[in-house]
Amino acid sequence: MKNKILNLIPCAVACLVASLMAFGFIAGDKVMTITTKSDKARTLFMNAWIESFEGGDMKIVSGLLTQALELDQDFALANLWQGYMGLGSLDRMKYLNAANEQIDKVSEAEKHFIQAFINLENGKRDESFNELKQAISVAPNDKLLTLQLAYLYANYGKYEEALEYAKRSSELDPEFAGALNYQGFLLWNLKKYDEAEKIYLKSMEMSPENTQFLNRYGQLLRGAGRIDEAIKMHKKALSIKEDYLSALFLGHSHVADENYPAAREAYMKARDASANNSQRNFCLYSVATTWLNEGNLTEALAAFDRQIEFNKQLGGMDERIINITVNKAYSALLYEDYTTYGKLLEEYRNYLTSLNLSEPDRIFFRQYTNLVEGYLYAYSGKTDLAEKYLSLYEQSLTDDQKDTYKSDLFEMKGLIDYHKGNYMEAIENLEKAGAMALYYAGLAYEKMGDIEKAKEIYSRISNNKLTSFDLAATKPFARKRLAQL
Repeated sequence: MKNKILNLIPCAVACLVASLMAFGFIAGDKVMTITTKSDKARTLFMNAWIESFEGGDMKIVSGLLTQALELDQDFALANLWQGYMGLGSLDRMKYLNAANEQIDKVSEAEKHFIQAFINLENGKRDESFNELKQAISVAPNDKLLTLQLAYLYANYGKYEEALEYAKRSSELDPEFAGALNYQGFLLWNLKKYDEAEKIYLKSMEMSPENTQFLNRYGQLLRGAGRIDEAIKMHKKALSIKEDYLSALFLGHSHVADENYPAAREAYMKARDASANNSQRNFCLYSVATTWLNEGNLTEALAAFDRQIEFNKQLGGMDERIINITVNKAYSALLYEDYTTYGKLLEEYRNYLTSLNLSEPDRIFFRQYTNLVEGYLYAYSGKTDLAEKYLSLYEQSLTDDQKDTYKSDLFEMKGLIDYHKGNYMEAIENLEKAGAMALYYAGLAYEKMGDIEKAKEIYSRISNNKLTSFDLAATKPFARKRLAQL
């Protein structure tokens, strides 16, 4: 923020600066002022924020934030950040509300920063982008604030926009390795693999012992099918520090190598190294997906049940139970186990009233019900009902939500056309969605007699070395079709 009191007499200026220091308003005129009563708390927060981008170790980040809040429990940004340390949504809202209570006492840039995340929590995606942009307009030289917007864009798959802000962050500080490395991650997501590798290698020269950089490079190697190199990269990271991400990505590499027992072992090591219950949840989820990759639905559902039980005993993360139930239901679709899906749909509905959810989560899950039910009819070929629930879901979405969930909309529309026999129209939508939809695009090509194109689709699924729920559920079916063709 521009200093408006430079023309005042020196004594008045000195008094004002002293009062600002007492309340924590210290910053340059073009970086975000961090408001806190404690200089040490401010330093701890800044170190946590930098670690989020540079090292990615959430144990370190959460520990620094906890120390900062012990020094100043009203520290708005520390409360805000602590809310995203792998907590359940109810606890997260407590921290976000604590930050919001201070919004009239913080700097202009901080106000926009806090509001951006309040909007995010309430599903207002574009408003979140706009608030962060306003924060940057107040503090245009803040490299961390600029990179934060890049992360937010990437979270919604807007990699071109994210890359623009990551580059701006690097321009503000060419020695900021975190901003440079993140450009590599974004280029990788944009399928500009050669450029991404060059950026990764350059950032690794700047920070050779950085395990987050090693792990991101390992992801690129895995995506390129260089599995042995990826495994070596993650093991190198583990030799530096036995942390969650290194073990997790080693597990992903073993999945790519179709060594599922080794993957499960790595995921459980990642669980032991986890910083919070969100990370532990993801490890349990990852174990379940190894069984999906193997085509073992029974073991996959049992693994998801263990994850549900973990959350029931844990308490405070009931929204995870609903998400896991949805994963269980979706797991049954390609097996055409619609009876199981129907039972899980009823469980889902019951959870909406029986579980302890934050209000934003309750609103989201109620809205999502139409999609969950619509998928049952779309996959089972009941096109009239599928169209009804697709329409209900689509009508409930704002324009930015339609963009965020466009993959689901493409999948539903494609499945409806597939079951109506409109194969070309189906393919046009199915190829824009995830692997489960893409598999149906292969089936549509088969219906049209284009066996070579179908084989190309199935090979694309089978040879994909990355990880996602859709891939895990679909690979056994794609492999089977390839073998039959």
